[in-house]
Parts: sequence; C-alpha cells; structure tokens
Amino acid sequence: MQQEKKAATTRDCREVAGRWMALDVGSRSIGVALTDPLRITTRPLTTRRRSSLQEDAAFLVELMRRHEVVRLVVGYPCHLDGRPAKILRVIKPLAHQIQLQSGLPVVWADERLSSKEAEALMAEMGWSVAERRRRRDEFAAALILKWYIDERASAPDHTPSPSGQEREGP
Repeated sequence: MQQEKKAATTRDCREVAGRWMALDVGSRSIGVALTDPLRITTRPLTTRRRSSLQEDAAFLVELMRRHEVVRLVVGYPCHLDGRPAKILRVIKPLAHQIQLQSGLPVVWADERLSSKEAEALMAEMGWSVAERRRRRDEFAAALILKWYIDERASAPDHTPSPSGQEREGP
C-alpha cells in the first residue's frame, strides 16, 4: 500500500511542471497551441505554412524547446464513424520526425470537428472571415489540447484513443 502511494505521488510530481503542445496538422498548414506550465489553460500559438518535412519538424522541435514542452499531442484525424482519414499519411511522417528529433513521445488525440468548432468560436468572437481562415488551425489545436486535458482529468491513468483504446501512436 505504501509503495503504491509512493508510486502515485512520484507520477504526480513528474506530471506537475511543463507545457503541453498540440498540433492540428493539415496538408497546407500546421496549427500549434500550448498550455500554461500547470496545464490549466490552453491558447493558440501560431499557424505555420507547410514547407518540407525536415523544415516543419525542425521548426516545431525548436518551438517545443523554446516553450519547454514536455508532451506533444497531435490531432488524430478520423471520420465521424471512427475510420482514419487519408490525411493521416501526411501527418504520421511529421509526428515520427518530431519524435525522433525531440525525444518526446507523440500522443494522439481525437480531432473530429475541431476545425468547425474553432471556426464557430472565432465567428462568435466577431472575427473577420479572413482572420478566421488565417488562424483556424491554431484555434483547432487549442481545442484538441483542451479536449485532451479534459479527457485526462476524467480518466487520469490512461489516454483513450478515438476508438476508446489507449494510443501512443496510430
């Protein structure tokens, strides 16, 4: 009993500090969002226009280092029925490259309807169509990150995938 309590406390201490970053990766752009160091709030950070796999990965890894990121959450694209979307073929190599360069594992999180909800949120805030189009991916990344945090708060010992199974990668 004492060892279980000590293990839980150690795990909790390891999880205390450090930001989490989320990515909403598309074929043309990558939305990036961050938590605060205590992971209470999420915020959109930037949207990067895609270039090459190596340049995108290097940019994101540098961003992770600059913001002292300890966990990377990547939006897992799937259809409403749960089938993986074709864009996953573009996302997997980038996630793998980031993992190799950063040494951090990639955690996948359901991103269904994140772009639509981000668009609606920005419209509600009165943003112009051009501004919404320009920043939609980073707002979608912030929503993915918020949903991931909320899901972990309700089940802190595991990270369910969109299919309900634990997922460290697709």
